[in-house]
Amino acid sequence: MKKLWYKLRAYISENLDGEQERLIAWMPFWFGVGIALYFALPTEPNLWLTLGIFELWLVLFYLLRYKNLTTFFVVGLLIWGGFLNMQAQTLYKAQNIENITAKTTTYLRGKIQNISYSEKGKTRLLLTDAADFDKALKGEFRITVSPTPEDLQIGQCVEMVATIFPRAPLPVLNGYRLDRKYFYENMSAIGYADSEAFVIECPQAAPSYDFIERLNLARNGLVRYIGSVMNAAQSGVAAAVVVGEKTRLPKQIISNYRDSGLAHFLSVSGLHLGTIAGLIFFVVRLLLALFPAVALKFDIKKIAAVCAIVGSAFYLLISGMAIPAQRAFIMTTVVLVGVMFNRQAISLRMVSFAALVVLIIAPQALISISFQMSFAAVYALVAFYESYKRAPYRKRGVFGTIWLYLVGIVVCDFVASLATAPFSLYHFHRLAIYTSLGNLLAGPLIGLYLMPMILVCLAALPFGQAFYPLKALGAGVDVLNRITDTVAHLPHSVWQTDALPLWALLLIVCGGFWLCVWHRRWRWWGVVPIIIGVIPLFFAPRVPDMVFSPSAEDVAVRDNNGDLVMLPRQNDAWVESLWTENLHLKPLSRTERESLQISDLKCDDEVCVYKNAVTFDATGKVMLGQEQIDSAAGGYIFLSKEPYWRPLWNNKHCRLWQQCANRE
Repeated sequence: MKKLWYKLRAYISENLDGEQERLIAWMPFWFGVGIALYFALPTEPNLWLTLGIFELWLVLFYLLRYKNLTTFFVVGLLIWGGFLNMQAQTLYKAQNIENITAKTTTYLRGKIQNISYSEKGKTRLLLTDAADFDKALKGEFRITVSPTPEDLQIGQCVEMVATIFPRAPLPVLNGYRLDRKYFYENMSAIGYADSEAFVIECPQAAPSYDFIERLNLARNGLVRYIGSVMNAAQSGVAAAVVVGEKTRLPKQIISNYRDSGLAHFLSVSGLHLGTIAGLIFFVVRLLLALFPAVALKFDIKKIAAVCAIVGSAFYLLISGMAIPAQRAFIMTTVVLVGVMFNRQAISLRMVSFAALVVLIIAPQALISISFQMSFAAVYALVAFYESYKRAPYRKRGVFGTIWLYLVGIVVCDFVASLATAPFSLYHFHRLAIYTSLGNLLAGPLIGLYLMPMILVCLAALPFGQAFYPLKALGAGVDVLNRITDTVAHLPHSVWQTDALPLWALLLIVCGGFWLCVWHRRWRWWGVVPIIIGVIPLFFAPRVPDMVFSPSAEDVAVRDNNGDLVMLPRQNDAWVESLWTENLHLKPLSRTERESLQISDLKCDDEVCVYKNAVTFDATGKVMLGQEQIDSAAGGYIFLSKEPYWRPLWNNKHCRLWQQCANRE
């Protein structure tokens, strides 16, 4: 046993010595571990205890600095740094947001910071500087108004009677914490207006957000202009890729792009920022090269790089600065700065630097879907590039170059799809099968036509000459929409599965990161946790016999065929769509739902009894046998073997992003 230990230590030491230059790539990983630990805790940690541990670690680092433990202590500092950063930002957010614990109808006044739209086309107002009569309210409020005043604009102040709701997670077991997302977006509550929204004069004391307001005003005006030039299907996609506004996308379009593997095109990310920066770099350098006096006197490559950085920064602002766009801008800027200093910048260090910057500025991004899928794809692609960039190949004229380009699209898509598949299975419980086909058909159209047209549109907008470029962009979007529709409706285009367990996802992430970062042969040890993490996909987990949303407002049970169906109540369409996506709820028409007959379900005017084990009524009271269930959070009920239930989320402890009545 002792010999085995010495061999293992020598093996690790030898490989670490040979990979010293790669250690820096692990910095965002360990920083992210600290952030993840903060979110994993069941209760809110004490800030003074966190600071004490961090300072104790610094003291130990100083005292033991000559004991060859530098790597160990640096890893600890990164973990505690991530933990402390996340905790500090959460405490700051909690001090600037309202703790609304129940549905309330109230008078609401506020300033419009942004205007967006729901899936049904209703207008949503994002209000800041809100007040309930004379009581100032912290945070932001998103209110759906109907009908919408035609003269409503960003920067105006409005008043209305509104019903607001506390933030809540998705009504799915281990589902996405929507309340946590809204918390870090500074959202105190969402709701709808019970009266018309009346425009009023803004109070003099209201703080000014000129830059944000003007930016949102410009983006909103651009969305409306795009909508006036294109039809609904075209304008939804164009607004998503030009302005980053996805609320106008028709539901069927979103489904087609997702099921064809082209959903990444709808989110401004590396594809868009990189292509725009590359096009600006190429065009500026070409134009400057036409003037020998300039080309011979100045290094036009560096001038083109500066112009590309400025242009991509403008696109970042117009697109709404989403997490994938921020990551892409940081990486693009590093590449272009490398060009300015004659350095090769495409490396895993660059990706790690971008990840660390994003996590320091917005540590909550770690748990966002966009951050996870974006960086997973980029890490895998850069690692693949570093491993095979010296692979020998021979160009064979024009056709050989075209063939190489098409092969590159397929290979890159396969690598990126493989890297993002675990996150797709964990968050969406589905996997697009024909993603390579979709990207092969759409790749040339996107790279050679759509992205250049987007650049032309952005360049023409300040001069008021964007009508015809937008028309041309719309024609290309039409072709892309047809491609996604065709691929999405091929037989077996989507593989649906139950949720991947969190522990399995973590194993796959750790194994994948190990595989990407190292160069030496020991990198292949990363395959082991990946295989272990994939195993749960082949073993069907226990499925619930009954599901109910908070306070049992919506209930679904298994019918005579074993399919999960929603009972005919005043069902929430949003809850139904979530259960359809996450629990494979069987869709029923209104007539089918009203005539639904389930042999295991007995109902009278007051209560229903399911499988002689569960009793529930319209008031939200749920009984499992003789035990009354706390239905406030909703839950899953399992009746095979020993009946038991699981709440959708834990209400025993109150974290800062949860809106709890018992918060101190």
